[in-house]
This record gives sequence, structure tokens and C-alpha cells, in this order.
Amino acid sequence: MDFNQLLESVNQNISEAVFRSAEDGLIYVNKAFVRMFGFSSEDDVKNRAISKMYKDPKDRIRLINRLNANHSYENEEVVFLRKDNSEFVGLVSTIMHKNDAGDLFWDGAIRDVTKEKEFLEKIRSREQLLESINRNINEAIYRSENRKGIIYVNDEFVKMFGHNSTEEIMAMDPMELYKNPNQRKEVGDEVVEKGSVENKEIEFRRKDGSTFWGYLNSIKIKGVDGKIYFDGAIRNITKEKEAEKALMRYAEMQRILIELSTKYIDLPLEEVENAINDSLRELGEFVGADRSYVFDLDKEKGICNNTYEWCAPGVNSEISNSQNLPLDIVPEMENSTLVGKPMLIVDSKKVKKLAYRELLESQNVKSLMTMPMIHGKECVGFVGFDWVKEAHNASEKEVLLLELFSEMLVNIRIRSQNEIELHKLFSKTIEQNQRLKDFSYITSHNFRSSVANLVGLLNIIEDDPGNKEYFDMLKATALKLNLAIDAINDLLNFEKDISMLEKEEVNLLDVVNDVFLLNRKSATEKNIEFDVSIPNDLSLRILPAYLQSILHNLITNAMKYGVTEDRRKITICAKKESKEVLLTVADEGRGIDLDRYRNKMFQLGSRFHADEESGHGMGLYMTKQQVEAINGRIEVESELNKGTKFKVYFDAKS
Repeated sequence: MDFNQLLESVNQNISEAVFRSAEDGLIYVNKAFVRMFGFSSEDDVKNRAISKMYKDPKDRIRLINRLNANHSYENEEVVFLRKDNSEFVGLVSTIMHKNDAGDLFWDGAIRDVTKEKEFLEKIRSREQLLESINRNINEAIYRSENRKGIIYVNDEFVKMFGHNSTEEIMAMDPMELYKNPNQRKEVGDEVVEKGSVENKEIEFRRKDGSTFWGYLNSIKIKGVDGKIYFDGAIRNITKEKEAEKALMRYAEMQRILIELSTKYIDLPLEEVENAINDSLRELGEFVGADRSYVFDLDKEKGICNNTYEWCAPGVNSEISNSQNLPLDIVPEMENSTLVGKPMLIVDSKKVKKLAYRELLESQNVKSLMTMPMIHGKECVGFVGFDWVKEAHNASEKEVLLLELFSEMLVNIRIRSQNEIELHKLFSKTIEQNQRLKDFSYITSHNFRSSVANLVGLLNIIEDDPGNKEYFDMLKATALKLNLAIDAINDLLNFEKDISMLEKEEVNLLDVVNDVFLLNRKSATEKNIEFDVSIPNDLSLRILPAYLQSILHNLITNAMKYGVTEDRRKITICAKKESKEVLLTVADEGRGIDLDRYRNKMFQLGSRFHADEESGHGMGLYMTKQQVEAINGRIEVESELNKGTKFKVYFDAKS
């Protein structure tokens, strides 16, 4: 074998640049060297100074010093320059030796590792990115293998599950990470079958036994080693779950508040008792109380009585044991209730009054909250919650709920009392009317009898011509008496006789101010702005009561239905126009759909908004009747979501 031929073949065909140099420069390079440095021939390379092949000449000096010291070096990384001055990274290895003549030579090889460097840099960058993600991401990352279990976790995994190290987790059975170990098998089977799972909601267990909710995402992959791995991530959603639960609770609270606000409006009195019991149950269940109740207060006797009660399943009723309770047994309740403040007791064992503490213990009450029912300035009772199974510190929202319920009960009490009084008054009025009709009948009968007697007497007297004058007087008197009787009967049967009322000169602005005064509190609470433009000297000759009623109805209607959250202005104007005085009351509220309601505007019982605060559709009917009774007329202009304007025309000559 020709060794030199073989050596030449290797040097010319390998990818590494092979060279020999002496003190006066390069004396041999292979084809790979020529290509690597971008030259056209070996001679072209040899004619170039070696120092110009280094990007940094200091690298060449450093390598020469290494050779002088060690006679060789391996895989030194150097940035070289091609002929066109472009750069590449090479690993150079060189050995120094002498020939028989004692001349120094340097034989070496250069491997272009530019692409390798770029590739390794990408790998290193990706590794750094992966490491950064694993360290900084808020999700727990893991890899597991069927037989070995968990083989990798990131720092967040360790932190999320409350362990001390990755080794601690990898040494444990993955089943221990689940509150319900069966879920781990279910998830594993699903990943094996489908290849992945997404956002699986699972309750996990920490090292200390506490639990948290997480979304699990997992995928089955085949590694480069041919093994099957399960990679996954867990995101802690406990706060999201709590927020969702709080949102649902808030929505439920809003529903209860709305229901409480509307439930008792126009509720027949015979249904009130069942409604109160239903509300006690619903409120008790919402706040997690074991008992909810209503007490009536007898301030004069200094006692209170339990009138309504709801108990959770398994909780004993105490209504029979809560009758005629003296207020002085509960100083906290007496003080807070009578001054209109809620009473909160988180731990009944800390109650100072012995008798009261013993009462609570006898009813197994651990915590309670009560809210007074205030009518005017007087406390008429209280509502409350008891917690029996465990202590509870009531929240502000729970206090708000109880406060609203307390107000509803007070309103029901007032309405009940008013309806009872109204019923009594109505019954009394019917009775009085009946007596009046009876009296009218008797009076009319007696009068007619008297007239009949007088007429009979006149018939007798007519036979005596000497008494003609006396006869004429008696006859006239009898006729007048009969007319009077007819007038009395007419008066008893008419519904409304305006002629009986007297008109007066009334200053229009004064009446408007009187209406404002009557409604000042409501206007202030709603932050309503009144814009009044009425001349100080504008007066009407009118029925004062009718004018006051007309203005009151129109202004209070505007206050109820003509203001919104961002439009609270009501404009009242009046001016004299020819033979009429025009009064306008305008708002900027929701308006009325006149295409739908124009023909019903002033009918008895008409209502135009589904959520009207109150009323039975009588106001505008009465207003129109009163306006027309004094020879006036009323008109309306309205546009949905822009407002309503009522125009009233009074006769200026009346």
C-alpha cells in the first residue's frame, strides 16, 4: 500500500481543514482548508498572511504561546476570517514538532463548528427558556411514567402541594396527591384512551392534608427513547372557585333582596303569615343559620314574645320557650334593640349576663344576630338568626339582609294596621250612610205626611172664602216645603256637586311651594332638581283644594317615574296665554309609550310602567276629572327614554 497516497486521499476528502505551517507561513493546506476559508486554490491561501485569518490577532498569539509551552493544543475555539472577511467558528488542534534538520513545523486541523454552535446555542436557549418557564410559571409541571410514577416536577409543583423538595414528591405514590384517589385512575385511563385531557377540575391534597381545586391538563407522548410518558400541568383555581362561589352567593343575595322588596307589596293580609315563614326559611338557609325568628316587643310590660320561627332540619324549636321573656334578662338586646341597632354575639359563652348566657346555653345557641323593627322612633320588635351547630360571625351583607327584612315586616305591620283601620272606617261609613239614608227616608216621609195634612187642611179651608188670604199663604208654604224635600233627596243622591264649593283667588307659585314642602323629604332622598319658572304675581280664581290636588298628582308622578340615575330634573312652568293660564310639568325620565297608551292615559286604573313604585292608576283619572270640573283641559306629550310633559290649561277668567 502506498501510504503517502492514502494520506493524501484522506487529507483531500475529509471535511476538516488540514494544514502545515512553518515560521515563514503556510506550506501545505488540503482542499477542505481552501473551501473553508473561501479561497480559490492552495496557492491563493499560501499567499495570505496567517495573521489575517484570525478575527482577533490576539487569538493567534495566545495559541503560539500555548504551543511553545506545551508543544500542542486541542479543540481551541477561534473565530476565523474567510477571504471575504466573513466569520466562522472553528475548533483548531495543532502539534509542534521538528524535522531531522531541526526545523520547526506546526501541523494542525480546523473543524468548522459554526452550525454546531448555532444549534447548541438554540438548544441551550430552549433549555434556559424551559428552565425559566418551569421555575417562574404559576402552574405545576410534571412528567410521569407508568411504572416509575412521577419522574419530574418543577418548583411550582413542590410549592403548590406543600412539599419540601422534588425528591420528596417523586418518592411518593401519585395517588396521595388526590383527595379522591379514584380520580387519578379515571384521569389516567382517559389520557391513555384519548391521548389527552383538558381542564379537568380536580380537588387535590397537599402534604398537610388541606385541599385545593385545580385544572389538570395532561397529554400522552412517546419519547425519543421509545418510552411512553405523561406530561401535564396543574393550575390552582381555588381562588377562582371561591370567587365564583362568592359571585353566585351575591347573585342569590340580589334575588332575595329583590324578592323581599316586592314580595309584600299588595300581598293579601291572609297570605302574610305564610310569606313571613317562607322568608324566614329562605333567609336562614342563605346565611347558614340554624334558626330564624321574629319577636314582638311590649315596651310597657318590658317583655318580648316569639311570634314566628323557622328551624333547620335537626334543630329544636324554641318558640314555645320564648314567650313573655323579660327584656332585662338581655341587657345587650335591650340596649341595642331599643335604640335601633343590630346586636351581634359571635360567642355566647362570652355573654356577661348569667341569666341570658344560661338561656342561650339552654337553646344550644353558639352565635346570634338580631335586628330591631323600628316604626317611627319606636321599636316594635326584632328579627334574628341563631347559629346552633357552630359559631358564626355575621357579615355586613347578612346584616343588610336582616335589616331589609326588618323594614319589610315593619311595612307589613303598618299596612296591616292601616287596612284594619280603613276597614273599620269603611264599615263605619257604610253604617253612617245607611243611617243617613234611613234618616232621609224618615224625614222625607214625615215631611210628606205633614204636607199631605196641610194640603188636606187647605181643601177644607177653601170652603170658607173669608179665609182666602190665609189659604194662599198655607198653599205657598206647602209648595216650598215640598220643593225643599225634593232638594234634600237630590243632595243625598248626587256623587259630586262642585257648586257647593267656593272659588278663591290663589297664587299659583304659593301652591307649588306647598306641594314641594309636602314632598321635600322624598325629593331630597332622590336628589331631584326642580326648575320652576312661574311669575310671582300669577294668580287663579279657582278651587284651592282642586288646584293643590292637581299639582300634587302631577309633581309626585314626575318624582316617581320621571327621574333616572343620570337625569333628575323636573321643570315646572306657568304663563298666561290670552284667556288661559298654561301650567306645564315636565321631566326627563323614562317617558310613556303614547302609541300604546294614548287612549288609556286618563282612564281609571291605567298604569304605564311594569315596575311602578305604587298607586292603583287613580291619580291621572282624578286629575283629569278635577281639571275638567273647573272648565280646564289637560294634554300630554311624551317620548320613551326622553321624558313626559303634562300641559294643563286653566280658564283665566274663572
